[in-house]
Amino acid sequence: MSQYVPEGSFTRTSRNIKSTLYAQAQKRDQSWIPAGLDITNLNSAEVTNLDGFLVNTGNHGAPSGYVPSGSYTKTSREITVILSAECQKRDQSWQYSTLVISNLENVSISNIDGVLTLD
Repeated sequence: MSQYVPEGSFTRTSRNIKSTLYAQAQKRDQSWIPAGLDITNLNSAEVTNLDGFLVNTGNHGAPSGYVPSGSYTKTSREITVILSAECQKRDQSWQYSTLVISNLENVSISNIDGVLTLD
């Protein structure tokens, strides 16, 4: 995994693990649109808002917890990072689960009967 995916035992009983940056991004015409960027496999990121699209420029920015750094923070609002996965339940079925990790740092996550949960 990457620095944008928390550690934890959930990785043993989850599949399709994904960490996604979401925001309302401002376009050149001053309108706001929803934007997202898959940051699951990034080891470092420097994100830019290109007319409403969030793009990793590949530079080595210093993240704030699980939120990537970058100039997009000046032209974006409602910045959120969401961890999502299909988590196996005790009955062996699979359930989709999400957890907002924007304001967290160095946490451990567990899968508790199909629900992503902070340890």
